[in-house]
Amino acid sequence: MAHSVIIPRRTFFYAIGNTCADLLTETLPPEESLDLLLLGCGDPRSILYTTYADGVADRREFDITFCDIEPAIIARNVLLFTLLADTGKASDGDIWNIFYHFQIPEASLVRLQNQSSKLVDLSGSLEQWLEGPYGKFIRPRTQQTLSDLRRFWNKYAATASFTKAQHQDMRNRLNQGRSSLMTWQRGDVKDMAGRSAGPFYSRIIHFDTADVHFKHYWKHGVVGGCPTDAAALAYANPTFMYTQLGQGFCLHYGTDPIFGFHLAGILGPFGGNPPKATTRDLGGYAIREFSRWCAAFRERITADVRFVLRPHVGDALSLCRALGGEQDVCVSAYDSRPIVLEDGPGWPAPVSFSVIETSNLADHIGLLNVLTSAAPLLRKSPTSTLHTNSLHPSASTKSGYALLERLGADLTTFSLLSGLAPLPLLTKFTIKTSPYDYYANIRDSTDMRQQHQPIAWKYPASGDQAALVDGALRWTPVSVDAEELRDVLHKLYLHMFAVENIAQQLSKGKAPHIEGISNPSVIIYVRASYAFLLRFIKDRVRTEWQTVMDGLFAAIQVDRTLIFGNNNYQDLSTHAHLLGLDSHGFFAEPFEYDAAFQAKPELFTGWKSTPRTVHVVLRTPRSAFRRLWDMDVDMLGTPMLQCEVIVARKSQAIFSSVQLDFGKLGKGGSGEEAAAWIERDEDGWEGNSPVILRITVPARMLDIDPRATKVQVSLRSTPRTAVLMRELGPRLALFDADLMGEDVYILKDPPRVRGAKLPSAIPEPSTLPTTGTDAQSASEHAAKEVPSVRFTNGKISHIGIKVNLISDAGKAALQEGGAVTGELSPCTVQLVIGSAKKIEESVAFPFPVIGRDAKLRVARKSGYVEVIAPVAKEDPANGDGGYDKTHRTPTVLTNRALYAWAVTYVDLDKQPVLLLSYNQAMVDWIQTISSPMFSGRELLMQRSHDQTDTWVNLKNSMAHFLMFATGAVDGKKCPAFSLCRRGSEDGFIDLRIFFPALVYVPSRANKKKLSLILTKFDIRNILMDDEEIKAWKALLPSVVERCRTWNHLPSCAYVQKGIPLTLDIDESPICDCGCGKNIPDSEVMGAHRQAKPYATRAAIGLLYAVPYLEDSGKQFHAAYARASNSAAANKCAACGKAQGTLMTCGRCKQTKYCSRECQTGDWKVHKKICRA
Repeated sequence: MAHSVIIPRRTFFYAIGNTCADLLTETLPPEESLDLLLLGCGDPRSILYTTYADGVADRREFDITFCDIEPAIIARNVLLFTLLADTGKASDGDIWNIFYHFQIPEASLVRLQNQSSKLVDLSGSLEQWLEGPYGKFIRPRTQQTLSDLRRFWNKYAATASFTKAQHQDMRNRLNQGRSSLMTWQRGDVKDMAGRSAGPFYSRIIHFDTADVHFKHYWKHGVVGGCPTDAAALAYANPTFMYTQLGQGFCLHYGTDPIFGFHLAGILGPFGGNPPKATTRDLGGYAIREFSRWCAAFRERITADVRFVLRPHVGDALSLCRALGGEQDVCVSAYDSRPIVLEDGPGWPAPVSFSVIETSNLADHIGLLNVLTSAAPLLRKSPTSTLHTNSLHPSASTKSGYALLERLGADLTTFSLLSGLAPLPLLTKFTIKTSPYDYYANIRDSTDMRQQHQPIAWKYPASGDQAALVDGALRWTPVSVDAEELRDVLHKLYLHMFAVENIAQQLSKGKAPHIEGISNPSVIIYVRASYAFLLRFIKDRVRTEWQTVMDGLFAAIQVDRTLIFGNNNYQDLSTHAHLLGLDSHGFFAEPFEYDAAFQAKPELFTGWKSTPRTVHVVLRTPRSAFRRLWDMDVDMLGTPMLQCEVIVARKSQAIFSSVQLDFGKLGKGGSGEEAAAWIERDEDGWEGNSPVILRITVPARMLDIDPRATKVQVSLRSTPRTAVLMRELGPRLALFDADLMGEDVYILKDPPRVRGAKLPSAIPEPSTLPTTGTDAQSASEHAAKEVPSVRFTNGKISHIGIKVNLISDAGKAALQEGGAVTGELSPCTVQLVIGSAKKIEESVAFPFPVIGRDAKLRVARKSGYVEVIAPVAKEDPANGDGGYDKTHRTPTVLTNRALYAWAVTYVDLDKQPVLLLSYNQAMVDWIQTISSPMFSGRELLMQRSHDQTDTWVNLKNSMAHFLMFATGAVDGKKCPAFSLCRRGSEDGFIDLRIFFPALVYVPSRANKKKLSLILTKFDIRNILMDDEEIKAWKALLPSVVERCRTWNHLPSCAYVQKGIPLTLDIDESPICDCGCGKNIPDSEVMGAHRQAKPYATRAAIGLLYAVPYLEDSGKQFHAAYARASNSAAANKCAACGKAQGTLMTCGRCKQTKYCSRECQTGDWKVHKKICRA
């Protein structure tokens, strides 16, 4: 395993999600199929929601592979899918009870039992399942998965024969578990409810509605508005009572079904909503939204367009490795059955994915583990996206910097080495934000607040049309200097295991943190994690790899900052050898034992040859773990398992990648012919069978002195485990055995599980496809080599591409007139060679660059030109080059469709319609969603009236649209706006925006006619300079594309002229394909139907600051502190003046100012925290 193996002394069942459902197709154009890998899937809310909210769900093909390590989660999900397939709307109430309530009435229980029994009957084998009624759209990836699901369905079905005493016993277990779990409940409820409420979080937080509903759910087991009489709560729901750890109620203590729904729909100013939502309102709304999803799902699975769900039970990283072509990968750290992927007849399963969604696995198994495992499966396409999420707190005092803590490297360097980059790093904005987290951080500046950080990772150059080849992504590795790469990799090594650097942590005056995780007792990474990271990067770079490895392993071996660095060295070298990275330590050739060991090899004398690695299998009695179960669970914490090989009391090697299983261990044969098998005990940790542990070690290490070697099972040392030494001793040992004893088996091959399907012949593991040669691309005159990166102060600062002239004409042009460059696009530089007979070459970089600052190295004799460009800066304040100004929201033409690359797709018809009646609450929520648009730097620019940043000006105009359209400024709603050139003659109109979501873009051809029609509207003018108008025109194609449900015409102007069509002031940047299509029957359109044929629908969303690029809360922290201090100290909140008469803010009645000038200057910041 590439992550720590935890002994599950205390676990929680994540049966229901605690964040609102996501649209899984939000990064795909309407024409593209969804091939989705959903890792750590949890409940299926996002799958159901996507069938409802995707505007083209009825014609888009879906193929969804979803995985979770907890079989009970997948069993519940498939149970839900089949219930929906078998029923109609009348059954939605029962289905809701079965899936969301942990206490249910008899009718719901009977339906659950009958459906479970049906599933048991259909799941005797994978072949039988595929031939059954659900085999067309539910296709388990492995026989093992179906067997695991069947085991749980059997448990649910078996309750049909329960006696009253058995039902009462289950209720008693539920009540005991509930009482215990409720002691864990704390303020996280507000966090989760606040995120689900979106901009209306204050309405659920300030009235304690969320807290009241949460307590209601945990008291009764049902959501608000449902019956709570004895009959309604008569039975414990079996689907909440069984997990892989046995029977009992261990639902996560923060669970509340309403958190998975979009609570803004009941809290906002929408038709029919109450002024103040009650517990009944919240529960009823969630049930209604669920019913809409159910209807859409039923309709979708009956449509004549492919819709396939492929469940898998197992570890997410293991599944990724198996999907990548590796064989003999175990299901999980606790299950040694091999993953044997099967397709079945019909639609083959995808081997790469257009979307990979990883939930918040990064919190549990590490961001680097997630990226190195999942990224190789991401399809090489401009439309492909990998999503990561984090809900854990940051250890940084700057809340937005959690991403940097988790990576351990600067973003640009990591992005170029990995081939993927966070989309906001490239565009300098994000579409998604959490208003609740934003404001909670203003009021609570403690450094360990939990916050939600979703990140979309994309191929960096895939948004540049000029960098694509016929609309397809041109992927290329990068060339890296060996010494520079060694230094980067060594820093990553020290970062991943920083918790072992006790001196560094103590010097900071606080407990160790790793990856920003708040609990220092949980160490995510093991040395195998680092080995997989090395392989991941090796596949993406061109370098002198042996030089890198020699330098890296030498640095690791001499390092003394990590207290367990030397002990883990053999573990690292073993995985490096197994992954084909390098052969160090006991794997070096030629090899001789160190004289200090006084080696006495005898272990492999009967073998034909000494193997490089062997499997050490240790049969551990269950009594060795009983001490952990007897300890107080709070004192024990989260124990992690490791094995140690102690050689003749002279060396102690730690191996943290431990494979476990449970059951009887048998063996046949001897020497290298020895084979072992396991008869699995499916009760796992809850059973009484021995625990079988396996590690892979260097064979030569065992042969130093086999008779003086011990194998020991122990706990991994963390700051938390010091209290356990009284019970377990200083080595935290649970069990040890002599290497040559009867409890230890030394095998050439891993033991097999009886009855488990074996993998087929082992092919070579798949690696990332390259371009075939080291040439990036070739044209008639030139061949371009792979890009080479250059470092400054340990970070990548420049990229160079050598252009070799291969034609006589090209060589002659170089001799004649040299070469010059010009900036072409975000990732592309135009190279012009020669003077009289010019040859032009487009040079595409794998990452955004500052093309205007590109330099040339010209070698006339050798016949090449090297183009060296600085990479685009991370800091938005220095955002020249790359995707800047008019390039931040590109729309690209792929080989399948037009694609809005930087924004998410949305179906406007599925969004609720706001009732724009002016009141104070309206002002509050408008400010809530508009304030995070601006970083602290941008707010300072606004306060000083600095209009030099076009992007800030554009966002400011957006905020004005929103405020004026809703009447939040003066109570007067304005449904139409005109973007006008400042100082233009006769009020020249360049662009008109109507609410809801329509744009009119006059051109020379239609300006006169359109102006006559639009004069009938009440239009507010927004003045701006030419640069901002250009930025708006560059934005328009993407905001039209993101809500498109229609098809572009074959004659679309984009194909001929590019996207946007033009940035000329008096011409339209968008095509005419969408004019008059899918226009809603709004009040405005109803009164002016003659304007409809000229309108194009658009979804203009707010563009938010990126917290890990700029501090987006500093100014608000300061404003909040000033407001508090001014009230307490009786001084001006803006300038600090205490003399004279102070005026009090008329709204909040708290903050004080000495003059109108101070109040006006402070308003843009103060209004974000001002509350009546």
